[in-house]
Amino acid sequence: MITFSFLNKNEFHQIAPVIFSILADNMEKIAPTGNTRQEDYACWYTSVKEGLQREERQMILIHDDENLVGFFQYFTNTDTFRMEEIQFAPDYQGVGLFRPLCGFVKQNIRQDLASVDAYANIHNEKSIGILTKMGLKNTGLNKNGRSYHFEGSFADLKKWYET
Repeated sequence: MITFSFLNKNEFHQIAPVIFSILADNMEKIAPTGNTRQEDYACWYTSVKEGLQREERQMILIHDDENLVGFFQYFTNTDTFRMEEIQFAPDYQGVGLFRPLCGFVKQNIRQDLASVDAYANIHNEKSIGILTKMGLKNTGLNKNGRSYHFEGSFADLKKWYET
């Protein structure tokens, strides 16, 4: 049975290796860095740990019974919902988990947000397709040229979910 829960930020160090393993397995196929897995882990861990110190940054864990099968990291500020990282283990991709995840998010996020944005690696056709299907518009490349930036209205995102 699939369940969603918020990461207890004090337990990040305990679950970080499993979270990173899901991310690294996916990204090695899409956008390998050329670094060792240990180097990537060290960089990722520091960045995510620092980011999670901010109250407005959250991570949702996705479990199938006892197994962690994915995660979703997001950020909110006064008016924006930023989808930062959505990762599912390979066996859980394309099986219909995204919409229930969105439902969980919708139930647990402020409803007064005005806009939504996200980034997708230029080689990640699945993410690009999902963001486009959700009604977000590709507004161009990020600074390093490796990801597309997508933007849209939060109201339109809620309408997409409800259809």
